[in-house]
Amino acid sequence: MKTRPANSNATDHRFDAWTKAVARKPARRRTLQLIGGGLFGAFLTSLGSRSRAASSTAAAASSASLTAGAADNIAAALANNGLAICRNQEYALCAGVQCFVYNSVAYCRCNVLYGDSVSRRLSYSGGDVCNVNAEGSSNGFVVSTFSVPPASVGPSGTRALYFCPPSSKSGAYASCDGGICFASTRGQSFPGLGRLGQDQIVCSCPIASGASGQAAKVGHQIFGPHPCQVSFFENCTSAGASGDNGTIIYEGAPAGSYEIGAFVLNRAPAHFNMCLP
Repeated sequence: MKTRPANSNATDHRFDAWTKAVARKPARRRTLQLIGGGLFGAFLTSLGSRSRAASSTAAAASSASLTAGAADNIAAALANNGLAICRNQEYALCAGVQCFVYNSVAYCRCNVLYGDSVSRRLSYSGGDVCNVNAEGSSNGFVVSTFSVPPASVGPSGTRALYFCPPSSKSGAYASCDGGICFASTRGQSFPGLGRLGQDQIVCSCPIASGASGQAAKVGHQIFGPHPCQVSFFENCTSAGASGDNGTIIYEGAPAGSYEIGAFVLNRAPAHFNMCLP
């Protein structure tokens, strides 16, 4: 969920140091620090890594030097820069889910939750993403926003963030933040997704490419199995995630987006498990 300040150059400048560091192919531990800290840098997190074949996992912990006040100030600044927290609303969580591609749209099997979530503000003349989502409660739809998937944090978690390095061969992923999901799909069957549970919903999401936009500079991330599995990195490539009709792709975002969203929402870095190629 990349922020969108009025001055777009401000966002590009904020990515510069991180992009250059990734381009220089830093050591595995340094890469984990860059990803784990998102755009805040490694000073926000202290990381430990455990290499396993061609992949690694790490749990990010809050820095002892990061006071609650500092965390609030950073989160508030980021929120003012283009993110919105929707409080006490029903929402769809699509982080890490599989999606069926048809006619250049990804249809994703997402989970319906209730509580606080974060999203790009996506402002319009009548309000923002939280206003749209609020209207959905009585009109048969919800918006896809973000909260930390519980299974993605801590050493006992069964999910992890997989880092897909920027490459001309990077694959497609579903960009679900702000996607609309219709309640009529709950408990129904959908091509490629099977039968949904009553707490699941199909969300319509744009398809993004890891070879273009911000992801082409910093790479992108998708959620996958934990412990890390080398074979899952096939979903980072155009061969494994082509975006063609009838194919399955995963929901994802430019690298650092999930960390930013989690920090703004929870006022602390998330303890995501991470996997590197």
